[in-house]
Amino acid sequence: MQHLHDAVVRALAAALAERDAGMDAATIEELLEFPSKPELGDVAFPCFQLAKTMRQAPPKIAAELAGAIECEAPLARVEAAGPYLNFYGRPGAMLAALLDDLESGAFDASARTDKPQKVMIEFSQPNTHKVFHVGHLRNVAVGDALTRIHRARGHEVVAANYYGDFGIDVAKCLWGLEEIEHRDPPDSDRCTWLGKVYAAANDALKEAKENAPEEHTRIMARLREILALITAGDPQLAGLYQRTRQWCLDEFAAIYEWLDVHFDHDFFESDLEEAGQKIVDEYLEKGVFVPSQGAIICDLEEEGLGAALVRKTDGTSLYLTWDLHLARVKFDDFGIERSLYVVGSEQSHHFRQLFATLKRMGYERAADCRHVPYELVMLPEGKMSSRAGNVIYFEDLKRGITDAVDEQMRASDGGADRSGWTREQWNETVHKVTLACLRYGMLQVTNTTRVVFDMKAWTNVLGDSGAYLLYSLARISGIFRKAGDVDTPSLAGAAAESSDFGAEAERMLLNHLLLYPRTLAAVVRTCEPSLMATYVYDGAKLFSRFYHDCPVLQAEEPLREARLGLVLAAREVLGRGLRAIGIEPVEEM
Repeated sequence: MQHLHDAVVRALAAALAERDAGMDAATIEELLEFPSKPELGDVAFPCFQLAKTMRQAPPKIAAELAGAIECEAPLARVEAAGPYLNFYGRPGAMLAALLDDLESGAFDASARTDKPQKVMIEFSQPNTHKVFHVGHLRNVAVGDALTRIHRARGHEVVAANYYGDFGIDVAKCLWGLEEIEHRDPPDSDRCTWLGKVYAAANDALKEAKENAPEEHTRIMARLREILALITAGDPQLAGLYQRTRQWCLDEFAAIYEWLDVHFDHDFFESDLEEAGQKIVDEYLEKGVFVPSQGAIICDLEEEGLGAALVRKTDGTSLYLTWDLHLARVKFDDFGIERSLYVVGSEQSHHFRQLFATLKRMGYERAADCRHVPYELVMLPEGKMSSRAGNVIYFEDLKRGITDAVDEQMRASDGGADRSGWTREQWNETVHKVTLACLRYGMLQVTNTTRVVFDMKAWTNVLGDSGAYLLYSLARISGIFRKAGDVDTPSLAGAAAESSDFGAEAERMLLNHLLLYPRTLAAVVRTCEPSLMATYVYDGAKLFSRFYHDCPVLQAEEPLREARLGLVLAAREVLGRGLRAIGIEPVEEM
């Protein structure tokens, strides 16, 4: 769309300059719209904002401009439709330009911002001594997609993980090993085993609180003692802590490798305790923080955020305390210009308090922090909870969805085509399809919409699923296996020459492909990767319609070459969209 888009901006800017309309090219560009119906043109311009300066009704302005604009390739014509100007491009010329740009690298360059920033995206943030479950995957899918899309947009990204490896929940797990679970740990899945111990300990603590207050008091005292002993380096408890912590970190690393997720830096809560306490002392002395009923707070009543607790009555710190120090580390030590926190929406109040507290501390970079909230992953029967233990463990999920994909692929058409596949090729394809199902399942709805995990729907190759997306791209590759070698410049030349190219299905697919750079920009602006997931899914559906309505290999030349050019463009652009959300296309399924 960029060539047509630029032609429209130039034509409008010239016509409006002659009329002293007071609208520059940048404003024109912001106002451009992209109709969903081909009969309304390829690009539309609303004339409402011109009414004041041109002192005319928008429909009259549109009619006047339509008669004044001179059309040059790739712009074919412009028509007034009420208050809108509808611009129509030459489909063959637009496709030829797209193919040329894909070949030269100009297409990717057009997707990059002219104002790149260094951005830290913090995501995943698992707690050690707890089970890694299906709910954690939404955070990983959102954070990794934002990382990939920011990089595709031209930003320098530091992907960061923040491990919850200290605090009362860790103490609960270690207490559970002392008093509940006396068996030796398993040889594998030890973090999952620790998560079950944690859930059992939490149940015991809840039971004591409800039915045995004195026992509850004893347990809580022991939990605080466990944390103190770990901090003091007690040989037995500190050794147990380090050993069990490492089990979890090793298991997390294996999970990230399987998910094809990579981090540039790791933060640990256990490293932030001392520095966080120093911040509290510093700003208590400055009067920014104040004592309150034995605790230390930052009074945010003026901001409507109540009291932000930065030190508890027993002298211990909290997540907010640690995050104050971590925010300064991110900007001061890493030199980032923007910080994104991908954390569940239930923590929204925490981040509002964090950013407001940083501002009260005089830290100007608070304005460059942004919380990216997302809703929970639900089971059909309701909310999951590590405390309650009613979660789908990652290892169970991994085995279950891999088996489901394997079964679906074996049952699908095309088995004869796979007769020459090696076991390695089969396993690699199953793995890619499995990851596509998981990632797309987590990203197909907006961040603020709850996800209901449904394995059957997520693996349905004919439904709204990651499997369907890969099937669509594999079908495109199949066309080229039948067509043989193709030459991109030759296809571009055929597109430019073909007078028959431009049927409705062709134009709709072409226009959709040309919106990829704008979709990247929209995701970065909104931090909403579902926009890219939807873009790819809509593109797959448009390709399916095109393939049904417009025969490719059976068409006469040069239309055949032009349509092959559109198929090639679809493979390249939709493949970029898939990779932007962490899904790797496959050649065959």
